[in-house]
Amino acid sequence: MTPEIFRQRYPYGGLISELAAIEHGQFIVRVVVELEGKKLASGLAAAPSVEQAEDQARIRALNLLGSGAIPAPAPTKQTMPVQSPPAAPVVSAKPVPVMATSTPTVATPTNPVSIPSHQNDLPLPSPAQVVDQTPQIPLEQPQATPDTSLDLGSAGSSTNALDFSEIIARTDVELKRLRWSSEQGRTYLLETYGKRSRQLLSDDELLEFLRYLESQPTPS
Repeated sequence: MTPEIFRQRYPYGGLISELAAIEHGQFIVRVVVELEGKKLASGLAAAPSVEQAEDQARIRALNLLGSGAIPAPAPTKQTMPVQSPPAAPVVSAKPVPVMATSTPTVATPTNPVSIPSHQNDLPLPSPAQVVDQTPQIPLEQPQATPDTSLDLGSAGSSTNALDFSEIIARTDVELKRLRWSSEQGRTYLLETYGKRSRQLLSDDELLEFLRYLESQPTPS
């Protein structure tokens, strides 16, 4: 789903972008799709620049929203009742009585009162127009300035965006470094997140799990 289609289907929806972290010269950005205060979907991506990470996170969040088959809210239409004009009163013509005299006279009938037949049509009010009010949320810049001396061409700071599969691969490296068995990893995930596999974790949970593994010392 593109941002244009999102604004057409969800005129009152919004995209909220926030900088989650900066690791190994990569900016990790999270984009959340909200509608009337409710979180519909979210996407997480990393790139060497904030703009690239935000664009990729927005695309992932909109794709998740499109695959969820969430119905778009129908615009409300307000119609005003049409008021009928008041009916004009009907005036009946009364005949003029003829007085009897010695000389017969012919009574001249009076002209009947004409009743106007034209009526002014009331204009119908146009329905209320729905205005696109998609809020534009600015992306807050981080306070800390990343170290410009990092070598972005090394293996730890690839120019490609850090996606879900790459975070999984990095957790594999950390698990081997810590000499964790599959049973140890499964037990930690169940106790911490209530899930048996890393594939079931959300973007935030997977990133938190990676940070935890990186903070652990290498066993001697």
